[in-house]
Amino acid sequence: MTTRWLARPAWRVFIMILALLSGRVVFAVQPLPDEAPTVCSGVFAETGSILAPEVATAEDIEAFHKAVGALRTELDAVCKQDKTALKLFKAKVQKVVFEMSAGATEPTAYLKDGQLIVEFYGGSFDARSFRQIVKKVLQDQKVPRGD
Repeated sequence: MTTRWLARPAWRVFIMILALLSGRVVFAVQPLPDEAPTVCSGVFAETGSILAPEVATAEDIEAFHKAVGALRTELDAVCKQDKTALKLFKAKVQKVVFEMSAGATEPTAYLKDGQLIVEFYGGSFDARSFRQIVKKVLQDQKVPRGD
């Protein structure tokens, strides 16, 4: 019951004013979920193009957005597990862009102008295979279609 009335905006303002008047105040600000997300120790990551509603359903777009979080986690895993990949990542990648691609049933990646472009449609994917693709891309190896 107490948390319900504390959650109301008017009560939060009132409590904040009381706290400010009482002296020392420490604010703990949590970033929004999509606020400046990063991967591999600080490389900015963003969501790029999304397919139009005529091409992808709302459920497909939602599945893509959910998959972006898992793809970020896998990129972090590549950097944590392989020091060589981390060095290459920091040397070659200024930004990561996740794009929704109609033909990408499994995520694929490529480098373009300092950006690691990750294309995927959404849903579940083979994490091990994705990590291998990223390592190959960082090492300037060809990534065969369907790899």
